[in-house]
Order: sequence, then C-alpha cells, then structure tokens
Amino acid sequence: MPGIENRPILKLTSGMLLLLTLSLTACTAFAPSQRASWKLTDPPSLAPQNQPLNSPSTGSPNPQSRETQRVGPQKTIPQKETEPAQPEKELFAVPESIDRSQPPQPRDLPEDIPSRPRLETPQPQTRAKPETTPQRPSGPMMTPPAQAGPLEMTVDVIPKRQLGSGATFYLIIKNTSNQSVRNVLLECEFDSALLFPGRREKKIGQRLGTLQPGESKEINLTLYSDTLGNHCCRFRAMAEGEELVWKSVCVEYVKKQLELSVIGPSARTIGSRAEYIIKLSNVNDVDLKNVKVTVSYDASLIPREASIGSERETGQLKWMLDTIRVGEGVQLQVEFDCEVAAEYACMRVNVTSPELPDEQASACLKVTPAQGVLDVQVRDTKDPIARGEETTYEVSIENRGLQPARGIQLRAKIPRMFRVVSVEAHQGNQKLNLRPEVNQNTLVVSPVQELPADAFLRYTIQVKALSSGDGEFDVTITSNDSDKLETRVSEITTVNR
Repeated sequence: MPGIENRPILKLTSGMLLLLTLSLTACTAFAPSQRASWKLTDPPSLAPQNQPLNSPSTGSPNPQSRETQRVGPQKTIPQKETEPAQPEKELFAVPESIDRSQPPQPRDLPEDIPSRPRLETPQPQTRAKPETTPQRPSGPMMTPPAQAGPLEMTVDVIPKRQLGSGATFYLIIKNTSNQSVRNVLLECEFDSALLFPGRREKKIGQRLGTLQPGESKEINLTLYSDTLGNHCCRFRAMAEGEELVWKSVCVEYVKKQLELSVIGPSARTIGSRAEYIIKLSNVNDVDLKNVKVTVSYDASLIPREASIGSERETGQLKWMLDTIRVGEGVQLQVEFDCEVAAEYACMRVNVTSPELPDEQASACLKVTPAQGVLDVQVRDTKDPIARGEETTYEVSIENRGLQPARGIQLRAKIPRMFRVVSVEAHQGNQKLNLRPEVNQNTLVVSPVQELPADAFLRYTIQVKALSSGDGEFDVTITSNDSDKLETRVSEITTVNR
C-alpha cells in the first residue's frame, strides 16, 4: 500500500532532523564564549575563563574551568616591570652623581645579564654610523676613529616607544682582534629629554675590564622619556683612554595609547605556584585593532593555567584580542609552577597592534628551597574578584623535619580593601580550636602546640572585598624551635570595581 511504502522514507527524514537538532544543540553548548570588553567604569560579570595547560597543544576551552574577570587598570603595587636588579658598584656617572639617593632606584648596567628576550618586535634599529635626525643631539658628536679598531659594537633598540615607557638599548661589545684589550670602558651620553631613573646626569659609564680575543660582553640600558619626538643616545667604547668604536642610536617617543601592567609575586619556594595578572586598557582616542599579546617565560617557569583563548608554543603563550575599544580594558591571567631554584625566573609580556608601537613589560621572581623544616605556601581560591565578593586565602604548612614542630603561629597582614569574615585551621582532617584576633588589618592566630613530622597544617582565611585595587596578603609563620626561623609568603589579589 502507498502509506506502507512511504513509512521508511518518513522514518529516515525524522531521523535526519533529530540528528541535525542534536548537532546544533551540541555546537551551541560547547562554543567558547566571546572575549568580554567593557568600559573601565562598568566591568562585566566573570569572563573569560581560565583553562589548564597540560600539553603543548591548544585544546578546546573547558566550560567548567575557573572563571576570571577582565577589567581595566587600577592602582597597582609597584613592582614587576623592571629587569632584575644587579650590583651597582661598576656603574658610575660621568661626572659623579649629584644625588644618588633620589628615588626611584636606578637600573644598572650589569656585567652579566640574561640573554635579551627575543619577542616578536619590529626590526630593532641598529646604526653603524651617525645619521641626521630631526632633533640635534645634546653635547658634541663623537669623532669616528681614523681606522677600524679591535672592538666591534652593535646596538639594538625598538625604534618607537610610548610616552612614559622604557626604551631598552641592548649592546654587545666584541673584541674582534687577536690580542687582549685591557681597561675597556663603555660610556653613554643621551639627550636631555631622556631620563636614567634616580640620576640627573646625561652621561654614564661602565667598566668592562679586559676583553680577550673573540670575547664579547652584553649590556642593556633602559631610559625613559615624557617628551614627544626623537631622542638619541651615543655610545662609545674606550681602552686606555683611547676611543675605539662608537654608535649613535635614536628612539621616537609617541603619545601613550595603551596602559600595560603586570602583577605577581616576587618570591616563591620550589614546588609552589606563581600567579600573574596582565592588565591592558585603551587610553587612546581610537580603537586598537588586531591586538596580540605574547607572554614568553624562562625555562624555570612551567605554565599550568592561562586565560581562555591562549595558544601555546615553545616558551610562549599568545592571545589574539581583536579590538579593544576606546576606554575599554582586558585582563589576562597566567599561573606557573616553580619547580627549580632560580635567582631570577622571569616572564615577559609583549603587546602589538597596527595602531601602536610595541609595548613591553616584565616580572621576575626568586625561587628558593624552603628554609628550615617548615614549608609554607599560600594561594587565593578566587582571583580576581569584584567589590562586594569574597575570596579565601589558603595557607598550608608542612613539617619536613624529623621531629615535631612546636608553637607554630600565624601572623598575616590583611590588605585594607578586605574585611576578615572567618578563620579556620585544620590539622589533617581535624579542625583545631584556635583564637583569631584582628587588630588594624593584622591577623594573629593563637599558636598550634605541636605539628608532627610529615604532617600538614592548613589555615583558611575568608575575606570580603570592600573596595577595589590590588592588595598583598602577607603571611609570617614562626615556631618555638631552636632555630627560631621566620617564614614569609605573600599573595596578591585584584579587586575590580
């Protein structure tokens, strides 16, 4: 019969419609959420999310991963944007500094520094001889040597910077001769519009000592400017009072268009985790399009979590942020495991866009073994948060010694933006009956009488955000053991408006 003959066709059609409906539903459920952007005065709800980084390949976003907020820049704790400080004894002013105590502290010209970061930046500007510039350099121009000397100099710098940003000059001095060059001195003279933080002089120098045949030394110098235009530096290397090689390099300073800051810890112990928050905001009068953020990191830092949308490559994480509109901000988050000791474990941020010069920031921390028998770590369970929300600080203490630890006491400095809601302590699965007291933003918890060897003690401190900003939760752990060691750890938390 006709009705019976058409039933298979009807069943097949119904099955195909059902499969199509299920496919559309699945695509909608698992599609990643759009990156949120917003006015600085009106931040959005939690978005985008963090995702774990368990393999070099970038997988699809995990809809159940922890969420983070994205906001514009706020007042931050000053730190993290400089290269690691180096001894100052070899750095001197020419003439001698008038006021060496003037803050902020100067960045030095170290004898040995880590290799300069190779981020995706425009081709650095290197000049083998002086060129005509729109602005006449201050001071006399140096006279080129009559003939090629035994030293070779290269100078690299990003040729365009924003007002208030640092221009870092990377120098390499190499002995290309077959004889030693003794008493090598490097001098730098720069225009009046450039500033070496903490010093008034416009001419500084560094002694490099003896360069053996084929030996090279690498030095970097960071200068700042708040004046628009081209500003130049002139470098020369001398030996025994004779000028052997020199170069003149200029940087163009343009109007500031992007605010960039990095917030994170300055010290961690081996086995702990370091969390960094990267804040960007468009302070220009036009939209910033095709914004790309690249985070490079040292081998001693192992990335474990990052804001959704990141692409992982060897030693790098990248985000394509598309457009950041006028007055809008974006916030990214990265967490690293600290698995080996390092004097300076650094991460560097490079932001590029066709509408602005490359902007860079960096943050370094010191990774050390745990001191004494107590290994103390701290983390916040939710960061960043909005004003009026709550987060919890977890402080874990492990007794790695062979004997019980006695009289363990916690003292914490609570950021002024927070109010303490509750404090609990657990030893294993047992809740301890301790007395917390808060006085002028300082929390003191009564001592734990004894913590056996290989045992854990865990404090949970719940706080509520009363105002916005970046606050550092600073914990000090003491004990009554004979060594009387103090252990200090800290965690920075961001509260958005």
